[in-house]
Amino acid sequence: MNSPPRCAIIVGSVVFAVHLALAVALFISIHVGGGAQAEFAWFWFMWLDYPISDFAWKFLSTTPPLVALMDWGYTWGSGPNLRALFIHGLIGGAQWFLVGAFVGFFFWPRNWPAPGFTYTELRWHDETWR
Repeated sequence: MNSPPRCAIIVGSVVFAVHLALAVALFISIHVGGGAQAEFAWFWFMWLDYPISDFAWKFLSTTPPLVALMDWGYTWGSGPNLRALFIHGLIGGAQWFLVGAFVGFFFWPRNWPAPGFTYTELRWHDETWR
């Protein structure tokens, strides 16, 4: 990774993908084998996505597009679960993308040589950076 913005995008995307994969796995688990109280498992994501999830549930969950999504989800038996997937998977994932991008931007590997360096070139590279 040769630049901080590139590292920020890569690390942020990886963290977003992991967060979204966990949310989709929870969604499928609840949808396939859920019971009456299965949706309470989303509270773990509310804790994980704390600052943005409260804001999203308060202001975004009652907007007409999400209400329409929930109504559509009821036709195949997953209204509240689908809304939780949207809020925690995408909105919470966007928050974790920003956290990962911040970490990737400020902690990118600065002095690593490019692949294929010989030992002599590596020693020269280390001496010039001191």
